[in-house]
Amino acid sequence: MYIPPKFEEKLKLDQALFGSVLMSIKEFEPLYNMSGIPFFPDYTDHGLKHIEEVLNTIEALIPEKSWAFVSSGDIACIILATLLHDVAMHLSEDGFVSLIQNNHEDGRITELDDKPWDELWEEFIAEAKRFDGRKLINIFGDTEPIRRPNLNPQDMTRRDRLLIGEFIRRYHHRLAHEIAITGFPGGDLISLKLKEVPDDISNLAGLVARSHGEPIRASYQYLEKLYDLRAYKDVHVIYLMVLLRISDYLQIQASRAPSQLLKVKRIKSPISKREWDVHNSIRDIRTVHEDPEAIFIDLLPTNVKSFLQIKKWLGGIQSELDISWAILGEIYGRFEELNQLWVSIRRVRSSLDNPNEFSTKLDYIPLQVSFEVANPDLMKLLIKPLYGDHPEFGIRELIQNAVDAVLELREYMKQNNLQNISDVLEQAAAQSCHCGLSAAQALLVQNR
Repeated sequence: MYIPPKFEEKLKLDQALFGSVLMSIKEFEPLYNMSGIPFFPDYTDHGLKHIEEVLNTIEALIPEKSWAFVSSGDIACIILATLLHDVAMHLSEDGFVSLIQNNHEDGRITELDDKPWDELWEEFIAEAKRFDGRKLINIFGDTEPIRRPNLNPQDMTRRDRLLIGEFIRRYHHRLAHEIAITGFPGGDLISLKLKEVPDDISNLAGLVARSHGEPIRASYQYLEKLYDLRAYKDVHVIYLMVLLRISDYLQIQASRAPSQLLKVKRIKSPISKREWDVHNSIRDIRTVHEDPEAIFIDLLPTNVKSFLQIKKWLGGIQSELDISWAILGEIYGRFEELNQLWVSIRRVRSSLDNPNEFSTKLDYIPLQVSFEVANPDLMKLLIKPLYGDHPEFGIRELIQNAVDAVLELREYMKQNNLQNISDVLEQAAAQSCHCGLSAAQALLVQNR
């Protein structure tokens, strides 16, 4: 696995840590190359290339003036955390069964997690059986009811794997922390572990990996109890958490979802398909911009769903940047020797910044037009008796009704020599006063 030059240079200052990092990478490389992520068949790239891209982004996020405050321990910790942050997605079938049957060494961090894996799994299955239609479609691409997955790997269906994948996705950050401490659940296989990494550094690396899936401030109490909130053995854990979160969020390059694969692979899950479309909408990501603290994302989504997803993603990364800068200020800002621990960007700019100019490049209207109900399943009761499994027929009928109403209004105005809507409303108001009807009722009666 490739290590960025500045990382390697800094890490070599501590040969013991340098050796343990290299051995740990070598230990996990085969897993990334061979696992095939059995529970995530439709996901974008989460292999070694993704790890390398995250590390490259982290290196770019550290400003030149901050490097003097970054230690060898920081670099060892962030490399190991990056190596582990998505490793749970490479869990094998046997490894998953070992995990939820509590056969794997218990690595539960009791200060952070009160429930063992078997209990979490049972709670998840109970919840999954109540998933509404929208959730089912997002995961499976259909609305078939949930059944308990078969835990025999030979008998697992694609649907079983997708449901297990949703469970792993939900808790993969917690599992990353446990793997850092006790090793990778591997069923009958020898468990993969970090090699010759001191226990406290392993724990800190696991905590950094964990932090990309939950609020950074959630770790404060744990850190203060065991180590230190600002620096422990010259490792600045909160700073590393910020770097990993932002870097992982920024991994949206088209290279993670090569469009060629879509020609030979049918993606059933709408969420996965949307993720691939989003990645393929990114044309360039660059820091060369008139705003020196901004990153510019050049994008051209080909459909409105990708547009809305990208718009949400851009809002999310800006929110992440705002929160991260606030956290860096509250943790390091008062300390002269630490207040140079920054990140190189504060803002995200994109092709969407000028909506009028951007919309001229599209063959769709870049707006979200929808209505919501409290429970998506309620829509089935309203639509299915009339339109079966084709709600688009109902939408088409509503649009046609609206068109007919507009045409009828125009004809009414023409027959009554009315020039604009205000004339129509005045006439309707007069009729309502005369007949004791509402304006709308009067206009309807007169038109008929």
